[in-house]
Amino acid sequence: MRHISLSETFDYTPRAVALGVFDGLHIGHRAVISAVCGVRHAAATAPFLTSCVFSLTDVPKAHARLTTENEIDDVCETLGADEWLAVPFADVCSLSPEQFVTDVLHHRLHAKVVCCGENYRFGKNGAGDAATLVELCRPLDITVRVIPSVNVDGEAVSTTRILEALSGGDIPTVRRLSGRPYRIVQTVSHGNHIGRTWGFPTINQTLPDTALPRLGVYASMVVIDGVCHRAVTNVGIHPTVGGAPKPLAETWIDGFDGDVYGDTLAVELVRFLRDEQRFDTREQLQAQIDADRAAALAFLDGGDNRRAVLFDFDDTLQDRRAAFYAAAYELLARYMPYADEATLSERARIMLDENNGGYVNYPVYFETMFARWEWQGVDSPEALHREYMHCFPSHTTLFADATDTLRALRARGYLTGVITNGSRLMQNRKLDISGLRPLLDVTVVSGDEGVQKPDPELFRRTAMRLGLAPQHCVYVGDHPVNDMQGAREAGMRTVFLNAGNFPPPDGVAVADTPTDVLSTI
Repeated sequence: MRHISLSETFDYTPRAVALGVFDGLHIGHRAVISAVCGVRHAAATAPFLTSCVFSLTDVPKAHARLTTENEIDDVCETLGADEWLAVPFADVCSLSPEQFVTDVLHHRLHAKVVCCGENYRFGKNGAGDAATLVELCRPLDITVRVIPSVNVDGEAVSTTRILEALSGGDIPTVRRLSGRPYRIVQTVSHGNHIGRTWGFPTINQTLPDTALPRLGVYASMVVIDGVCHRAVTNVGIHPTVGGAPKPLAETWIDGFDGDVYGDTLAVELVRFLRDEQRFDTREQLQAQIDADRAAALAFLDGGDNRRAVLFDFDDTLQDRRAAFYAAAYELLARYMPYADEATLSERARIMLDENNGGYVNYPVYFETMFARWEWQGVDSPEALHREYMHCFPSHTTLFADATDTLRALRARGYLTGVITNGSRLMQNRKLDISGLRPLLDVTVVSGDEGVQKPDPELFRRTAMRLGLAPQHCVYVGDHPVNDMQGAREAGMRTVFLNAGNFPPPDGVAVADTPTDVLSTI
């Protein structure tokens, strides 16, 4: 993703622009940004408009930052954003709504599509709202898409809600509203080594210049060399052993005693255990640390009767065949203007059948399709493949009962989530476009994790993120190896959703629809 400035001289590049104060990059912000990624426009010569995130910074009375620069890049890359435009509030606050639309969006950014949330305000003194934006953009031939607020538990997702949860130590809510784990990603530095003398060596990390979580002790997890470890993290100033000038993160990692000084590690907070406190003696502190370790390990083993039902995505919650057929038809119609509807339908069906449910070598697959027919206006199979990566998610098609099934599971007290193989761009875009994120406690995409099904590590990592042992999770999937074998080897119960791609494996509960899963658990 390219970082740009409003002071630059812009060549003519038609854009789709997301407007807002993207200070948290939560699932509500994701919905707005996703809406400008992979957007076609009749006047554009490239397949898609350049997607640009226009984010105001230094807004008076703004919240503390929730994201680092690296997190901004990471989240936007998973969404497919091309540009990040950070604009100081002072640079645009004196513009009238008309000036902002005409001078900034039209003349400077060459916007063809703009997207905003339903509560968006702009212009001097906030004089313009979403309706104003629609009215001012219409004569300039700029399409405006107003994205409804994303609600979780009946309340709109907001940075304020996340900050309140973070300051209260409610990490599961932070994870659910933001759509990603809460991580401390910092270089490991040397501490006072007191923990090592007491028999529990720890790693130390400074904290980023963002909003801090509640100071105290957390059950946590750390991935080292591709393996997840249970951990305990203290976020605080260590008052018993001399204190620190500002809060630090100190983490004990279960079963690990290697040398990671100088390495950058991601420590994921999972659950708040207790506030930081000062003890009168080091013996009291040491006894409490022993108790904290026991409490954290007990929680991460799911000792309080919490349970989760986790799903694959394609062919389990999404009707992948319908989505792929629609995407294939769109590509064919765009690059085969000479073909009639019957020909396009026949070729889309051929592409669907030979796609083998997505279990193909895609470079080879698109080379085959490119050589088979005449494609006008696309110069290589690689270009066709790149376009498919944006096009396919746009046609995401949930099974009719997918959403109701998730709601029913949550009503029964289950945590819910998704574990899916695939590229981080395509699978994350599918999840955003599906609208399922508000109903999920965890989403895990193999392309984000660097490990994929059927490796049981991916399943174990997901369970630990929820603070569960794998045996307290049910996994629902449609592939005998990637889903059933991988989840069982991790220790999860399994339900096979019969999508018609593979025969059901022996000894596994079978469901024909997402709703049927409710009677198998």
